[in-house]
Amino acid sequence: MLLLRPGDMSLSLHLAPEPHRLLVLLVVLAGRINLVQGQQGDGCGHTVIGLESGTLTSKNYPGTYPNHTFCKWELRVAPGKSIILRLGDLDIEYTEDCSSNSLKIYTSSSANSSYGPYCRNMNEVPSTIQLTSNAVTVEFRSGTHISGRGFLLSYTTTDHSDLISCLDKGIHYSQQSFSKYCPAGCKNVTGDVWGNLQQGYRDTSVLCKAAIHAGAISDDLGGPISVILRRGITLYEAGSANGILTKTGPLSEKRMEINKDCDGVLKNRHFSASSSWTEKNDIGELIVWSPDKANVSSKGHPWAWAANSDNEGEWLQIDLGERRNITGIVTKGSTNNGYNFYVKTYKISYSKDGKSWRSYKSKNSKESKVFEGNMNDQQLVRNNFIPSFVGRYIRIKPLTWSQRIAMKVELIGCKVLQRIRQFGNPRSSKPLPKPTGPPTESSTLPDPVVVEKHTPGFNLMVILIVVGFVVIISAAALLLCLYCKKRKTGPRMDCSFIEVCDKSVTKQNCQRGQLKPTESEIITYTSEEGSSRNFTENDMSEYAEPDIIQVGITGQKASSTFKPSVDDGYTIPLVVSHYDVPFSGKDHEYAEPLSNPEPEYATPFVEQSTEPEQSTKKNVCIVKVVPATPEAL
Repeated sequence: MLLLRPGDMSLSLHLAPEPHRLLVLLVVLAGRINLVQGQQGDGCGHTVIGLESGTLTSKNYPGTYPNHTFCKWELRVAPGKSIILRLGDLDIEYTEDCSSNSLKIYTSSSANSSYGPYCRNMNEVPSTIQLTSNAVTVEFRSGTHISGRGFLLSYTTTDHSDLISCLDKGIHYSQQSFSKYCPAGCKNVTGDVWGNLQQGYRDTSVLCKAAIHAGAISDDLGGPISVILRRGITLYEAGSANGILTKTGPLSEKRMEINKDCDGVLKNRHFSASSSWTEKNDIGELIVWSPDKANVSSKGHPWAWAANSDNEGEWLQIDLGERRNITGIVTKGSTNNGYNFYVKTYKISYSKDGKSWRSYKSKNSKESKVFEGNMNDQQLVRNNFIPSFVGRYIRIKPLTWSQRIAMKVELIGCKVLQRIRQFGNPRSSKPLPKPTGPPTESSTLPDPVVVEKHTPGFNLMVILIVVGFVVIISAAALLLCLYCKKRKTGPRMDCSFIEVCDKSVTKQNCQRGQLKPTESEIITYTSEEGSSRNFTENDMSEYAEPDIIQVGITGQKASSTFKPSVDDGYTIPLVVSHYDVPFSGKDHEYAEPLSNPEPEYATPFVEQSTEPEQSTKKNVCIVKVVPATPEAL
C-alpha cells in the first residue's frame, strides 16, 4: 500500500514483501510515473492532501488555467469512512460534451461510478457531492481555450457534513453564531483577511484563513471552527500570526469573533540563555542584553535578549515554574530605534524536568517544525501550537535572523487538565487492586477531566446575598408581630350610650352592643337646671339611641328629637348607621321611641338664647376609653 504524507514531497511505503518495496522505489526513481502528494500530471495547481481533509485546484488558479494540460489526484480517507466533496469554484470554458476542457470525478479506475464531466460554471453542477467510498479519483483536462479560472475543490469525510470551502466568507451567513468545518490547505488559497484575534475580523474576510490566523485550526489539518457575528467596529488593525499577514480594514456592518480556548498569557518565572551580548552606549555605559529583558510585556527596557554570537547553536530558555498546557508563542524584535534586530525563523523544543528535551513537530510529521518569525523589529508575531503540548521549560532556537539574534518572547496557554477527587475519599498511597473480571453497570466511572478555573469573589457574593435575604425576612417578621400585638392591646371606644359622638370616633368603635359597661362605669349628664344625675346599668334601658336617620332635611316638618311616623313622609335611606350621614347643621337627628311603658326621655338639645339671663350651660358628652377585655374579643 502506498501512503503519501501530506505537506511533504517524500513517500512512505508500507509493503510487506521486501522485493515489492524495492520495485516501487525503482519505478519512482526511474520517473515512469509522476506521483507528488497523491497527484500526477502537469496541470496540477495548489494541492494539500490530508488524512481527514484537503484542498486542490487547477494550475494558476484563480488565474486562467493553461492549455493542453492534465492532472489526476488520488484521494483516500480512513477505511470504513466515506468522502464528501465540495466545489468552491468552477469556471471551465465550455465545449460540446465537455470534450476539450472538463473536470471528472469517479470512485474507481474503471469509472463505473463517476460524476461529470463538468464544464461551464457553478450554476450547472452540484456544489456538494457525497460518495459511498473511502477512495476517489479527480481528473482535470484542458485543451485549447481562451478564458476560465479552472476549479477549487475541498474534501473531508462524511462525519463533517458542515464542510465549507476555502472561499466562504462571514457575509455568506446570517446566523448570529454558527459552526463549520474547514478543510486543510486554505492558507495559500486566494482570499483576504482584515483584523486580528483580539479585535475580531471583518465579515468580508474568508472564514478558514481567518481561523488559521486566529490559531483555531492548522493549515495542514483543518478542523471545526465556531464563529460569533457581532457589531462591526470603526477600524480593523492588521496583524501577523501563523504565517498570515492580515490587512487594515475600514468599518463594516458585522465582525467575526472566532472562539479559541486555552489562550491566556503564561507568566514566566525565569529566563536563561546560551549567551548574552554586551555593548557600550554613546556615553560609555555598559549595556547587557540579558535574558531577563526578553519578555514582550516588560516595560522600561528598550532592548531585548541578544546572543553574543551569530551561530545557530544559540538559544533562549523560559522556565514557567510548573507544568502548563502551552498552545502558542508571541515574538517581537529588539524594538530599539538604533537597531533592527529580529529573528526570522526558529524551532521549539520543550521539557517537563529540564533534562530530557523533545523537538516540536506537526501532526503526522517526523521533522521538527520551522516557525515563521518576525519581518521587522517592532511587530508582534504569534504562532500557535496545534496540537498543544505540556511542559515547564521551553527553548527557542533561532535559525535565521536580521543583523543579530535578538528577540522578546511570551507564551500562551493555560493550566494542565486535572482530575477531581471525590470528597471523603483521600488518595491512598497503595495502588488499587486490578479488576479480575469485566466491568459491570455498577462499576465506578473514571473521574471527569476538567480545566481548573477560579472565579474571584464568587463565594463572597453568595454569602452577601444569603445574609441580606435573612435580614430582610427577619425585619419583615418583626414588623408583622409588632403590628398584630398593637391591634390586640389597643384601646376601644365605648360609645354605646352616647347620643352624639365626635367625628374622630369611627363607626366600627361606636356600634351598639360591642361592649357593655360595668357597674362601676358612671355617665354624668348635666341638664339646663344645673342638676346632675348618675345612671347605672339598670337605668340604661330607659334611653333610646339614634336610629337610622333621614338623609337631608327636606322631608322634616318641624324640629323634633323623635322619629316621625311613616305617614309624615319619612323614608328609610339605604344607610347602615346614622353616623354614615353627615350632620347638616340645621336640624337634629331623630331618636327611636322606647318600647317600654315608662315615660320616654329624649336627649334635649340646648339652643342658643338671645336673653342674657338664660342659662348658658350646654350638653356635655363624655367618652370614656375602656380597654378591651378577652371576653369582648
